[in-house]
Amino acid sequence: MLIASLFVVLPFLSKAQHFIGIKEGISISDIAFTPAQSDSSTRQWFNVGLVYKYYNYPWVGLQTGLNYAEKGFVLDSVTRRYKVIELPLLSQFHYETWHLRFLINVGMYASYALSAEQSYEDNGATVKENYVFADTDRRIEYGVHLGAGFGLVFKPFELQFEAGYQFAFSYMMYPHNINERTIYNHFQHWLFSVALLFQL
Repeated sequence: MLIASLFVVLPFLSKAQHFIGIKEGISISDIAFTPAQSDSSTRQWFNVGLVYKYYNYPWVGLQTGLNYAEKGFVLDSVTRRYKVIELPLLSQFHYETWHLRFLINVGMYASYALSAEQSYEDNGATVKENYVFADTDRRIEYGVHLGAGFGLVFKPFELQFEAGYQFAFSYMMYPHNINERTIYNHFQHWLFSVALLFQL
């Protein structure tokens, strides 16, 4: 039975393609308030990570990894930036022609805030300080990830360019009431990255 099973499984595994690599990118993030509030976005230039990609079917695969990212927002003249560890889990639909691979990503992500800092203006001077998380803050974030991109394929290497959008289902802080209205708050992020992958 074991030998027969191997004859069935091994050809299936032999078609699998495994890729590993590194990526770097930038992000633009802010908070989606309901009802809307007066806030603006921040830009982060340091987002790095490890990438793992698995293909076993002609049109769809899996992409995941581990990222160290920065995200933040501006609200009432206070800028706050978070340093987070992030885990994406994406279905990657792909189509390859010549040395090009076109990509569509659909999936989920989760992250944990390691630390945060904030800055504000005080008498014309910019004050920067470490932010101490309050009981109302939620350091765990999770949500949906949508994106698209393309790869330049020169086996065993692939140079992959992606753009994505993330919307958090979780709240950045517990909803609270202001003037008898409940304020809901969800992080949203726009991501742009380049990755260099190696096919194992």
